[in-house]
Amino acid sequence: MIERMSDIGNIRKLNEDTYGVLEEEIFNLFVICDGMGGHNAGEVASEMAKEILLEKMAGLKDQESFLPSLQEAIGLANDKIYALAAKEKTMSGMGTTVTAVVTTAAKLLVAHVGDSGLYVLRAGTLEKVTKDHSYVQELVDLGKISEEEAKSHPNKNIITRAVGTNANIQVDVYERELSPEDLCLLCTDGLSDYLSRREMGDILLSYEPKVAMEKLVHVAKERGGRDNITLVIFGGEALK
Repeated sequence: MIERMSDIGNIRKLNEDTYGVLEEEIFNLFVICDGMGGHNAGEVASEMAKEILLEKMAGLKDQESFLPSLQEAIGLANDKIYALAAKEKTMSGMGTTVTAVVTTAAKLLVAHVGDSGLYVLRAGTLEKVTKDHSYVQELVDLGKISEEEAKSHPNKNIITRAVGTNANIQVDVYERELSPEDLCLLCTDGLSDYLSRREMGDILLSYEPKVAMEKLVHVAKERGGRDNITLVIFGGEALK
């Protein structure tokens, strides 16, 4: 089961989010990117990152290579986006978040940069797997503000790490076991800025995935929808 949706939201004139799904024989790949930059540069950065990841992961057979390959692909995307931004003045400073997830052999392999998030619903509780690279997350980690206060913080959209904005990139990686009953949610901050983790979990528990996806987007837009909203929900046979 794989459901995906990207909505421009209420305010933006351009959708700078993108997502990708690659279904292979022994693994599935799910990618979500939230671009940033002037003009159409954010859209360019997110699309470049997604396409590079899909291309580099296609056809891989060695499970031991999956996580290193994700990291290498994000590194390559960083190099190419950074070089293009330096060459084209209109794209100066562009970048993108990247969260890439491989499901294989009852495992979840994740490579992550930025503040798009991966969540896993298990036994009625929605757990966030990734950790945001953001200013407010640093404040939360320091105990200066709570997670709830972070939602309304005036600097909540300042990210501290992105693909393409610097010559070098540090990629966080995660590996965890998967249960066949798990349901995974990959989303940009256009969703998570407007709903708490508990609210997202309640909706995922209350409706079948396609309806839940539509309801999540509806709530985010009803509460402001100032950003693009993109999510991918996957579970069941998609958890290879």
